[in-house]
Amino acid sequence: MGKARNRKHPPRDSFRRQIDYLRVSITDRCNLRCVYCSPKRKKTHFAPSDLLTLEEIARFVRTAHRHGLRKVRITGGEPLLREDITGIISAIKEIGVPDISLTTNGVLLARRARELKAAGLDRVNISLDTLNPVRYSEMTGGGDINRVWEAIDEAEATGLSPVKINVVPIRGINDEEVMDFAALTLGRDFHVRFIEYMPVGRTSICLKGVCVKKDELMEKISTLGSLRKLPFKGKGPSRNYRLEGAEGIIGFISPISEHFCDYCNRLRLSPSGMIKPCLLSDIQIDIRTPMRRGITDEGLEKLFLKAVSVKPEKHKLSEQGSLVDLPSMSEIGG
Repeated sequence: MGKARNRKHPPRDSFRRQIDYLRVSITDRCNLRCVYCSPKRKKTHFAPSDLLTLEEIARFVRTAHRHGLRKVRITGGEPLLREDITGIISAIKEIGVPDISLTTNGVLLARRARELKAAGLDRVNISLDTLNPVRYSEMTGGGDINRVWEAIDEAEATGLSPVKINVVPIRGINDEEVMDFAALTLGRDFHVRFIEYMPVGRTSICLKGVCVKKDELMEKISTLGSLRKLPFKGKGPSRNYRLEGAEGIIGFISPISEHFCDYCNRLRLSPSGMIKPCLLSDIQIDIRTPMRRGITDEGLEKLFLKAVSVKPEKHKLSEQGSLVDLPSMSEIGG
């Protein structure tokens, strides 16, 4: 079967934002228990029958692609725990989506990088919040940082590049490593992205002073050299800079202190088949139940367009008293 062509320009939501990016969380399970992601209470995972199948994921992606979908990011949980991850990527590539990426903790990536590249994966984002092996084990509930570095090296060698490294700075835990992470870009074409801690559950760590914001990060990093701001292309959450003479890029993603809602171009699909027009909103639309009850392609298309139309203008996390009671990040794909 040849690759399908999208027939339309991407739809615009009520605030004239073009929606052409879908984040697909394919599992809520993870092989690590990172301090900022996993809830303190014991987690109950979705049953296998609750998860969207490969065919259901592909059907929804095909619907979105007919309306101009250009980018899909596979997330989790840890997406490499899905045994059919290669088939999912291959199916999405066959639909004709031009840009497919994956967010992973990297622990299982090294041995599968070539297989995933062959299936159609273009790039990877690897979560790594410390360069200290002992601290990494503590922050992740027993993870081995050596496996992550093996994954980074293999991703580069395989052509899953540029490799993006996602770092969540937390005051008093890993914030003194900010300059070490930034220095990684001096000699290798890494995209190191510092992501502002977002509240999970009923409390906001940022309001308690643990969140490290962009201005403070930039001040620390500037001790390594001058930071040059790179042009913003009008999409995506990262605001990017380059240290003088560096090969790689430093990005800042600040969903609370400098929210990027005006440029948001994405929808999210949860492992259990709920479309979330906004990560930080309780709006969601069920597509799994209608698909399993025999919804037509036209009906599924209407659900997709409804999700676009109800996308809120912005989140309200920065407004006092407006915190959202989010589930764990492993359920919603970050």
